[in-house]
Amino acid sequence: MLKKKKILFYIDTLAQGGLDKVVTEILNNLNFDKYEVTLIRRFPGGYYTNFLDSHIITKSNMPFKEESSEIYNHLVRVLCDKIPRKILYKLFIRGKYDVEVACDDAIAARVIGGSTNKKSLKILWEHMDAMVNVSSATDYSEKKAKWFFDPFNKIIGVSNYCAKRFVQKYGFNQKVSYIYNPVDVENIKKRSNDFVPTELKKEIFNIVMLGALVEPKGYLRIINVAKKIKKAGYGFQIFIIGEGNMREEIEEKIEKCGLKNEIVLLGFKENPYPYIKLCDLFVCGSYHESYCLAVAESMVLNKAILSTKCAGPIELLDNGKYGKIVENTEDAIFDGIINMIKYPEERKEYEKLLNDMNEIFSVDESVKKWEKIFDGENKRG
Repeated sequence: MLKKKKILFYIDTLAQGGLDKVVTEILNNLNFDKYEVTLIRRFPGGYYTNFLDSHIITKSNMPFKEESSEIYNHLVRVLCDKIPRKILYKLFIRGKYDVEVACDDAIAARVIGGSTNKKSLKILWEHMDAMVNVSSATDYSEKKAKWFFDPFNKIIGVSNYCAKRFVQKYGFNQKVSYIYNPVDVENIKKRSNDFVPTELKKEIFNIVMLGALVEPKGYLRIINVAKKIKKAGYGFQIFIIGEGNMREEIEEKIEKCGLKNEIVLLGFKENPYPYIKLCDLFVCGSYHESYCLAVAESMVLNKAILSTKCAGPIELLDNGKYGKIVENTEDAIFDGIINMIKYPEERKEYEKLLNDMNEIFSVDESVKKWEKIFDGENKRG
C-alpha cells in the first residue's frame, strides 16, 4: 500500500464566508485513500468546521475564537504582521507535510511563506483581485513582492481573470494558474426546494443579495440605490443574506433613510437557495470580486443576475451574455435595476440562456485539478 501524501491547508478560521465554504468543499472531496489531510486554523471553531469530513485532521493555533475578543484578536494580527515569517511558521506549524497550502494572501501566506520544510510543495491560493486587493499584498513594491511570493512553487487563482491580474501586477507568470471554485450543482438545486420563504411577496419586485456584511460588498451604496428606487415609485424589497462587522452601521443607515420595509437583513442562512430561486433578481453590488460564489450559485438556479463590473462576475457571466453587467457606480446599479424591473423579458432571456451553463460548474473537476497539482513533482516554480 502506497504511503499517503500529507497535505496541509492553513486558514484563519472557517467562519461563514464564501472562502470558508469553498475550502470546506475542496477538503471534503479529496481522496482520503491517497492523502492525509490536515487543516490548521489560526482560530478554533467557525461555522463550517461542523461540516468537515471526519477524515480531516483539524488543529488550531489560538486558544480563543476569532470573535471572542476584538482587542486580543487585533493584537494577534499586528504581532503576526511584525514577527518574521520563519518564526511564525515554527510557532504555528507542527509536523512535516508534503504539500502546504496558504488559503489567502495575508497571514496564511506569511505563515506558509516562512516554511522551513525545503521538500514541501508550497501553494498560495489567491482569492483576490490583485489590482484592487486590500490585503497585506496590496502595495508591495517589486522587490518586496518577490520576497513575499517567491517561496511559493504554485500560485492558484480562483478565475482566469484573477490569475491574469496577479501576473499583471506581480509577475511570476510561470507559477500562476487558476482553478474555478467548486459549485455542487445537484445539491444546490435540491436544497432550493427545501422550503418556501414567506418573506418574499409576489405582488412586489424581490431582490436578493448574498454575502458578508463587509465594506467590499457595497451594501451602504445599495441603501442609496434603494432610496432612489423608492422615490421613483416602484414596489420592491431587497433581502440581504449574510452577517458581518458592518451590520450595525447598515441597520442605522436603513433606518435613517426610512427603508425598514424595503431592505431586510436576514442574517446568515445555512440554506439561502430557496430565496435565490424565488426572487426576481439576484444582485451583486460589490466593489471587487475575484470569483463570487454567490453569482455562480445563482447561475445554477437559472436566476436573472445583475452585477457590478468586477473580475469574477465578468468572467462568470461572459461579459454580460448570461447576466447584466453594469459599471461599478451607484448610478449604474440604480439604472440597471430599474431596467430589470421594467423589462421582465430581459430577465427571462438571461434565465433561458443559463439553462446550458451548469456544466462549467463541477466539484469533481475542481478537485481533480487540485489533486493533479498535489501529485506533481515538488519542485520550485
